[in-house]
Amino acid sequence: MGTSVWPVYKTLAGLDVAKAGWIATIIAMSGTVMQPLFGARRVILAGTLLTSLALLLGPLTDYQAALDRLLPSVFGLSGFYIVMFIILAAGRLGQDMFHPAGAGLAGSFSARRGSMFLAIFIAVGSIGFGLSQIIFCTVYHHLNHHTEILLIPVLMLWACIWKWCRPTEALQSKKISVFASIKSLRPIAGSIFALFLILSISAGVNSGLFFLMPEFAHEKGYPVWLGQGGAFGLIILGATLFMVPMGHLADRVGRRRILIAMMILSTISYHAIVRLTLPVPAFVVLCILGGAFLGTVNPLGIALGQRIAPRENVSIVSAILMGWAWCLGGTVPSIVGELYVRFGHNASRTLVWLGVANIVMVFLGFLLPKMEDKTN
Repeated sequence: MGTSVWPVYKTLAGLDVAKAGWIATIIAMSGTVMQPLFGARRVILAGTLLTSLALLLGPLTDYQAALDRLLPSVFGLSGFYIVMFIILAAGRLGQDMFHPAGAGLAGSFSARRGSMFLAIFIAVGSIGFGLSQIIFCTVYHHLNHHTEILLIPVLMLWACIWKWCRPTEALQSKKISVFASIKSLRPIAGSIFALFLILSISAGVNSGLFFLMPEFAHEKGYPVWLGQGGAFGLIILGATLFMVPMGHLADRVGRRRILIAMMILSTISYHAIVRLTLPVPAFVVLCILGGAFLGTVNPLGIALGQRIAPRENVSIVSAILMGWAWCLGGTVPSIVGELYVRFGHNASRTLVWLGVANIVMVFLGFLLPKMEDKTN
């Protein structure tokens, strides 16, 4: 679950969109900037447990007035918003503890097939990510907001992982200075920086789209289920189905070529989603196709970065491209939240303006080194 349920929860609970956007931004920036510090594989289990704390959001909805009355306001946020902030911050910390270690381990399985293994890792995670809003909304509506019931299977799964899936490499790993690892990347700094900007834009545009999807779907007149996790799940479904084949193709044809192609197609599909008003079946198909392109930029970009980087620095590169890039992209929910209010609560107009960043991303793609295609 993690923070993926926040966009739909803000709508279910009737929260202020601008405040919800700032909460998402502050949490994303403060958490993901620390991802390089969580490269050790032993933190995976702790991260998984912290991520599930977002399931406490549901029951707390009924105590909004009480929390506002009992707790003081801080920086213009009432007590209820402060509690939401703390829960989301813990969940985000859990995600940021898990991702670098998992991506580094997945990408290091094979030098030649790194893109495919990394794509498998992200695709499997995307299944849960895509289902999170649908499951959360279903339980929220049918069990009278008691989403904490989902902690039971989470704890059972966590116990199984703790008993049978302990990573043995954690016992043999040596302590490596984060700052020393970053300094060793100087010869490839230009390429990593270009990838950093590309993945920042990709993460930001996707997070902005997901954040305003409930309002956007309502504005377009689409069914409620599309706004409450359906469209989000369809986009993630398309990404999940497409990640592994594109990772395999990138390993064979060239990671740079496929990455640029996916950036161009993701830009086209994004603008089709936010600009067109379609019949529901056509919108469903467009979400799946759009997700296929929008969701592959991230794993392909990380795989290219891992290929460029020295073998011993794969984890730190993963952390930079997944952590600091997502940190910069995490500013987008606050931006679209403010724009949404300033544009008279017009989600479509807000998302169209956000799509300009995708065009910039495409131009940045042509700055990536061509020699990497020859080394795959």
